[in-house]
Parts: sequence; structure tokens; C-alpha cells
Amino acid sequence: MKKLILIPVFFITANLLAQHDRVNDFNNINWIQSINTIGLNKQWSLHLEYQWRRTEGFKNWQQSLLRIGTNYKVNDNVNAHLGYSRIETFSYGDYPIANNGTFSEHRIYEQLNLRQPVSKFLFTHRFRIEQRWLERIVPGVSGPVKDWFFLHRFRYQFRTQYAFYTKGEKQFYGAAVDEIFIGAGKNLGVNIFDQNRLFLLLGVKLNKKVSIETGYMNQTLQQGRRINNSTILQRNNGVVLSTFLHL
Repeated sequence: MKKLILIPVFFITANLLAQHDRVNDFNNINWIQSINTIGLNKQWSLHLEYQWRRTEGFKNWQQSLLRIGTNYKVNDNVNAHLGYSRIETFSYGDYPIANNGTFSEHRIYEQLNLRQPVSKFLFTHRFRIEQRWLERIVPGVSGPVKDWFFLHRFRYQFRTQYAFYTKGEKQFYGAAVDEIFIGAGKNLGVNIFDQNRLFLLLGVKLNKKVSIETGYMNQTLQQGRRINNSTILQRNNGVVLSTFLHL
């Protein structure tokens, strides 16, 4: 039964990424992330996150992302989350997503995290549903015309983490992360596959409150518009640096 389920998913994904009528846009990107959890009691906590996303080294903006939310700990391995995000997407690359200028986005999202510790491994599944309000900028005679349109998006992230060394609260580890994004809604555009992100990371947990991760990231992003009937596919590569604080 598992093979019957996995084989169609594999071929659908492969077909989405192997289209020949596409334009490839290669970019260097680098992200710095600060992810903070503020405990309220044994079950409830607050989430505060900022991501500084740049292109061409750190020369130009890619995105600015602020995320706030609240967590509810169901048990040691299940966590529910509700949050809000504010994003600015800038014009970058040969075929920019913000082709008419920088645009804003507001998101509300719901999330479920599942942990599976197995010996030195930690497997994590993250399911997220987003309700997105995106600013649409259209050139006009007397200046740009702005309005908003609404989209849904579904995200699934799978993370594998392996502890190389553990002593007390300190730990050195490696992690591999993959996340797929699928769009939905009447304003979707030309594709349901939105993007895929791959991370290969090294991390250090200094104590129960502080962790740092860095490593390689690959972002494959399919735009919701076409040029000369060709799909625009961004292939972005770079470095990510993340800090995690539990207060």
C-alpha cells in the first residue's frame, strides 16, 4: 500500500520540476534568522521570529519577514501553533517575483509539530496551513495601482537531526531538512507547486536556552506567472545562519 501511495507522489513531483518550457533564474541568497520562544507556563509560550533575507552576498534585499505567534504544548512530542507573519518581497534576479516593485504580504497560519526521537536521531514533521493576503501592484497612468488578493498555501517540512556529541546540556549535531510548498485558491495563477527548500546544517546547542545553526540552503521557487508561455523557475542557493533562544 505504501508503494502505491508514494509512486504517484514521486512522479507528480518529478514532473513539476522537470518541465522543459521553463526559464531558469539563478540567484545567490543568504538568510540570517533569529527565532525566539518565550515561556509563559508549562504548556503555553510565545513565538517571536525575524528573518533577514539578502541576495548577492548581503548586498541587496530578497525578503524581510517578521513572525509572531503562540505555542501550545500538547505533550513532549506534539506542539500546536497559531501565528501571524508580515513580509516584504523585493525586486531581485533577472525575472523578479516583485516585477512591478516591492510588495507586502500578511499571513495567518496554523501549524502542528510532531517529534520522533530515536536513539541519537530526532525526526520532526511540521505541517503548516497559511492564509495569505498579497499586495498586487499594477502600473497605472498616474502611478501604480495597488490592491490585495488572497491565497491558501500548504507546507510540509521533514527534518532529520543526528547528535554527534552530547555532554550535559551541550550538543553538536547535523541536520537535513526538506520542505515543500503547495498553493491553492482561485487566485493561484499557473501552478500549484510553489517552492521547495532544502537545508544541510550543522548546529550546536550551548544549553537549554541557546542553539546556533548554519549551513547550505537551496530554494527552488516556481512563480505564478509565465513569460512567452514559459514557467519562471528560480533556483536560489546560499548560506543560512539561525539562532534559537528559549527564554
